[in-house]
Amino acid sequence: MTRLMLVTLVLALALGLAAGCKKKQQGSTQTAGGPATEQAAPPRVSSTENATGDLRDLLLELERVHFAFDGSELVPAAREALDKAGRGLMAHADVVLYVDGNTDERGTGEYNMGLGDRRARTVVNYLTSLGVSKENLRITSFGEENPLAAGGSELAMAKNRRVDFRLIRGDVQLVLGEGTPIDDQGQPLE
Repeated sequence: MTRLMLVTLVLALALGLAAGCKKKQQGSTQTAGGPATEQAAPPRVSSTENATGDLRDLLLELERVHFAFDGSELVPAAREALDKAGRGLMAHADVVLYVDGNTDERGTGEYNMGLGDRRARTVVNYLTSLGVSKENLRITSFGEENPLAAGGSELAMAKNRRVDFRLIRGDVQLVLGEGTPIDDQGQPLE
């Protein structure tokens, strides 16, 4: 049984139990020797929990990698994100990803396609230097055609100069974080 099927089964059982408990809580109760009374459901408490155990193992958390204007060199924040990504990818050797290079709107379409390709190749080369299998990484370039943020502001352009990851195959859920956008000279914006 795959992990995904196991997790689905566990979640289905948990939801079934929760639904049964809720019905029991909202149903009538009878005290010893007394009439049935309607019991109010307890107030809902909002909480955020991180996945743990088997559920945590099914998440692959990666961050976008951002670049300076007209550049394909990795800045320190990008290296840190890729070091973490490399550990995650080696732990999930069955995962195959698209590595998508993107640019901001400045430059010609042809130039930006090439720049997006160079950025994706830089990321793939770094990950393979960490031990990630090159066969599990597929390079694509969108150039300026797939903007993340609209407009010509410094922040919008910084968000668009990036490499994204997309899951092709693997028994995980890919979680893609924003990463650290950088200005035209390669300094962190946030």
